Amino acid sequence: TMSLPALTPPAFTRRIAFAATAFTAASSTALLHAPSARARAAAPLAAQAPPLTRLALNGRRLVAIGDLHGDFLATVKALELAGVLASDGSWCGGSTVVVQVGDVLDRGDSELAIMRKLRQLSKQAKAAGGDVIVMNGNHEIMNVMGDFRYATPGAFEECRRYAEKKRAKAQAKGEVSSESDAGMDGDDEGMAGVRARQALFKPGGEFARWMAKNPTVLVVDGTVFAHAGVDASHVEYGFERINREVMLWMEGKTKMPPKQVLESDGVVWTRDYGGKDAGNQYEAKFCRRLDAALDAADAKRLVVGHTPQTTGVNSGCKGSLWRVDVGASRGIYGGAVQVLEIVNGRVRVLA
Repeated sequence: TMSLPALTPPAFTRRIAFAATAFTAASSTALLHAPSARARAAAPLAAQAPPLTRLALNGRRLVAIGDLHGDFLATVKALELAGVLASDGSWCGGSTVVVQVGDVLDRGDSELAIMRKLRQLSKQAKAAGGDVIVMNGNHEIMNVMGDFRYATPGAFEECRRYAEKKRAKAQAKGEVSSESDAGMDGDDEGMAGVRARQALFKPGGEFARWMAKNPTVLVVDGTVFAHAGVDASHVEYGFERINREVMLWMEGKTKMPPKQVLESDGVVWTRDYGGKDAGNQYEAKFCRRLDAALDAADAKRLVVGHTPQTTGVNSGCKGSLWRVDVGASRGIYGGAVQVLEIVNGRVRVLA
């Protein structure tokens, strides 16, 4: 997410009509992709387990990676810097646990490639006793809502190619895939990319279902992860509840996500913990808010992305807050990649 001027939920709401006109010519109601009452009633109540909310390290190494925004090269560099990606592209991190704090989507051309790579590495990591956990950020929420203003032409093209390959495979098997067809026959490539993206990211769509498995808030031992931040009200509402309600919405089983991911001070939107790059000159009041949240969550620190840091990974609130979005994507600053490592409670920046 760019720092300032930044998209906030109120601005997002005011511009929904623009997004619908520009990107969803097929249907004026496609923006929110809300499933019909009949479809919601027919959907199974528990198609998959709720997202992971709490994880014990049991002595394992923990690495946090910031926003990636569609930049595959920056993703590879971050994983290599973390010491978990071998030269052949396979997992070499052993029992390391990697947490990517969200915003894989938008501003870059290789979103699906990143999502698929991280999913592949997650499977390999689990087999070795580690894990790769990808979180939902505000740009994941926006795309499931049908707001594609920050998707690049290359990203639309990536969706079109993915849908075409999927359709070709389905046709070869004599099958019909509604997601891959997406009404693309007769479209030019640009419109075909828009329709493909709609089909892939709408609630219940293939990649929306992938993201439904991802946490929006995560606690790993004494460290809370959220794309933008948490306060005491989020702790009271319940991290598990937030994750489950986001999951159900992304699966297409509920009409809207919880307000905790829509409000300007929500877990994927707040700028309270973004430091000076978010325009916060005086941090004391935000630190008090953070202290209350961490006390309520029985945690030691918060790790966030969301606001690109011009000075690299840095801390605030006497070490209780760590900011890991370094604007590494070429769609932001294209800055030097850095990641955060936590081993046995000791925190250091890898650069």
